[in-house]
Amino acid sequence: MLGKIDFVMKILIAEDDKQIAQSLRKNFLEEEYEVILAQDGEKALEAISSNNLDIILLDWRMPKVTGIEVCKIIRGMGLKIPIILLTALSAIDNKVEALELGADDYITKPFSFEELMARIKSVLRRYQISSDTLLIGNLTLDLLERKIKNAKGKEVLLTDKEFTLIRTLINEKGEVFSREKLCKLVWGLNFDPHTNICDVTIKNLRKKLKEITDEEIVSTVYGEGYTFAPK
Repeated sequence: MLGKIDFVMKILIAEDDKQIAQSLRKNFLEEEYEVILAQDGEKALEAISSNNLDIILLDWRMPKVTGIEVCKIIRGMGLKIPIILLTALSAIDNKVEALELGADDYITKPFSFEELMARIKSVLRRYQISSDTLLIGNLTLDLLERKIKNAKGKEVLLTDKEFTLIRTLINEKGEVFSREKLCKLVWGLNFDPHTNICDVTIKNLRKKLKEITDEEIVSTVYGEGYTFAPK
């Protein structure tokens, strides 16, 4: 496996070849990724607009909107998401075009899953160096130092579990997490109805956030759980 992480990585596989797409999906699920599939460029753009993605795999010759056009659109929107193009084209000119239009890497079909994972690891490592912050509402989350600051520079430091909890919620924007699911994802525990560990951590996190913003970052959905929903 690529390496243990403290939140679920979400990957978009935009590939119109169903056999390749399903094979990649199976392998990434084994690597504990969350996988979204798109069979054409239009579906890929829909997925990009409605999800917080950690990495995107784009087939160059997808129908409706090609992978290279999707790449141009993503970069034109100013989105800093790692992109790897998958293609049967092997000419140097094609590789240069892909990189100039904003792709982070380029892999020629057929390829082994091991090679693809090595390239993903390399791309993510570069992003960890250059993109170590994440905007959440009107705040900035420092992914390396695990602290949040507002536009005026006032900041609060998060505990490991507070950081993992908010990163998990952000990674699944709009999803409502039950206490059971959060206990499993954040603490690696089976839910105990007698424990209030999740509620206490969220209470402490909210208290810290109130020091730097009036914006509600972690919302309660009564009877269901919690969600990331800055207003």
